[in-house]
Amino acid sequence: MRLLDWRWWLGLKPKFALRPPKKYSITVVIPAYNERRSIAATIESVKRQSVKIDEIIVVDDCSTDITGKIAKIKGATVIRTPKNQGTKAMAQNYVIPMITTDLLATIDADTLLAKDAIEKTLPYFNNPKTASVCGFVIPQRIKTIWERGRFIEYVLGISVFKAAQNNTGAILVSSGCFSVFRTRLLKKFGGFKARTMAEDMDLTWEFALKGYDVYCVQDAYCFPLDPPSAKIFIRQVDRWYRSFFQNISVHNFRMNKKLGAFVYGYLIESIVAPIILLAGLCLYLGNPWVALPLWMAADTALVAIPCLIKGAKAGMFRKVLTSIPSYLIVRQVNLYVFWRSLWKEWVIRDRLVSWNKGH
Repeated sequence: MRLLDWRWWLGLKPKFALRPPKKYSITVVIPAYNERRSIAATIESVKRQSVKIDEIIVVDDCSTDITGKIAKIKGATVIRTPKNQGTKAMAQNYVIPMITTDLLATIDADTLLAKDAIEKTLPYFNNPKTASVCGFVIPQRIKTIWERGRFIEYVLGISVFKAAQNNTGAILVSSGCFSVFRTRLLKKFGGFKARTMAEDMDLTWEFALKGYDVYCVQDAYCFPLDPPSAKIFIRQVDRWYRSFFQNISVHNFRMNKKLGAFVYGYLIESIVAPIILLAGLCLYLGNPWVALPLWMAADTALVAIPCLIKGAKAGMFRKVLTSIPSYLIVRQVNLYVFWRSLWKEWVIRDRLVSWNKGH
């Protein structure tokens, strides 16, 4: 049982991942719609991988720009769908039956991979129960408040919360921006489903419910473009939260104990967060010269300490340090969007049905 494995809690790899991986054939699938600005760099990052990539397939989902032409010039196999598939999930599904390699990696058309990103995931497939492996996400651009806030979200969420999920064998989502799948299992599960706006979370939960393992590799880095403005940020977060509620509904609140502990723990934490904020405000009003500084210092420390440790390991200590204030602002926006999304999805049943990108 992972929870009792001391190696996890020291941040060490499981024993099976210490063995050299076998040689896998690998296909990389990149769904793309009007991605002329980013597709070339994404393909180049795949071509520079430290392991052999057998084929790069760009699914041109009826782009109205020159995405497909650029991808072909860069050496990718371009498959254009006969009509726009409506979601990234369906665009990926269009080519899954054609894939014959051992592994299938999916990355977004605006995401860059570190040179060894795919190689770092391969030892985790030594476990025959491994269905999917995802990596550590860092925004390509870390300039605006929103990009900086998202950067800290990733650092905190992946190095702390996702690490805890790794420890207990209950990853909440094998991230859609970069994940590697065992092809036969992806086909066995029918590929990605369009029944929610987060096909990656839906499939991750299905794997868990059927007893398969999903891992997050802390040093397999990928770099997506994240929202640079408030408007785009809120639109993306709204899709993420509403997709979370959709997945709980789709799975009929049915999940194993470990997965359920994280899902409902996160749900309860977000619901009671306003109460905690209100309690802090009451303390402030009661004794502002003592309560407020202590409350703010404790709250900031809980975020800053693990993030700065990870930042130091990743060679981004200064970037983390200067981005923490942005996160403290962005977190309040997230709380507002969470409640608005809950209201729309579960109360008034105004279900989100359109897929919006984050830039």
